[in-house]
Amino acid sequence: MAWVERLAAKVSWHPLDLDVAWVEIQRRLGVDLPDDFKEFCQCFGRGQFSGYLEVYSSAGGEDLGALVKLERFQRMLEQHPVVQDGYEPYGLFRPERGGLIPWGVSVTAAEYYWNAGIDVPPENWPVVAREEAGQWKIYEEGMAEFVYRMLTDATFEEFSIAELVPVPFYEGTPQ
Repeated sequence: MAWVERLAAKVSWHPLDLDVAWVEIQRRLGVDLPDDFKEFCQCFGRGQFSGYLEVYSSAGGEDLGALVKLERFQRMLEQHPVVQDGYEPYGLFRPERGGLIPWGVSVTAAEYYWNAGIDVPPENWPVVAREEAGQWKIYEEGMAEFVYRMLTDATFEEFSIAELVPVPFYEGTPQ
């Protein structure tokens, strides 16, 4: 069973089957996105897990929260270059060199990204995460597996909420 299906089953979610304009979104981004993330967006739409984790998903069409966040972060870097230090050693994503692409945030300000390598297939991009102002941690797994483990695995280092929320849930926002 695919990770998105496992995640949906765990939170008793019925897939939305959203139509997302991936060709246009990925053209604007300058890179293809991982398949599990695209499946996630089409299944879940916009919303939040257990009142804790927001995935920068899509409401359908050309909307994609991850792209909006990345563009906002890039503008911030242009206006305030000193902010670049916060993304080191990876750097914020640029199509010509790769780097961090944001895909989520927690209510405790933990940040979740992919380290998108330009010569690395999107399915092999690691998740890079950190607690607010903490050290980066690398996870060699996809976004959907990472979220599943966060919600269900009490031993998943500092990112687990399994003990805090024994029955995880998803709250979608109106499309």
